[in-house]
Amino acid sequence: MDPNQEKQIIKACQAGNFEGFGELYEVYVKKIYSFVFYKTYHKETAEDIVSIVFMKALENIGSYKPGRGSFSAWLYGIARHAVVDHFRAVRPSVNIEDVWDLADEQNLEIDLDAREKLNEVKKYLAKFKPTHREIIMMRLWQGLSYREISEIIGFSEANCKMIFSREMAKLREEMGIVAFLLFMFLNI
Repeated sequence: MDPNQEKQIIKACQAGNFEGFGELYEVYVKKIYSFVFYKTYHKETAEDIVSIVFMKALENIGSYKPGRGSFSAWLYGIARHAVVDHFRAVRPSVNIEDVWDLADEQNLEIDLDAREKLNEVKKYLAKFKPTHREIIMMRLWQGLSYREISEIIGFSEANCKMIFSREMAKLREEMGIVAFLLFMFLNI
């Protein structure tokens, strides 16, 4: 969907015509699902949270201000808060910054090979600060721009670039080039 078409649909939704919201949903549902899944590692939980995200987006689309950032970043912000809300309700004593690693591995619906790759990736990601881990995940696996990441995380664009660059250099040193390339292009 081109940016002008997206703007038109958003304006129509803000005016009370929600017919086009399905198109926005189609554009973003896989990206938001992936973002949530990498935080929960549980298919049904991710599906539930994604449905909450889009319900909140539909209910609150009037509060979206294009001048404050992209629609994508606004949607990811809703998703980020929905994940935090979920884990606050489910596990109130757990540090919310570490929600990416709270899933019960027995609930994962992925094959053994993918689970092994996932465990290897989680081992490396666990070494990062939570916000650094989020920047890496959003950049590599969600394909977000530094601008979008900065809007979601609340850091400057330059800071996001610097963090990503430094953490990738550390990973390259630690993992070796072959393992690093597999890490970068891992598609679970």
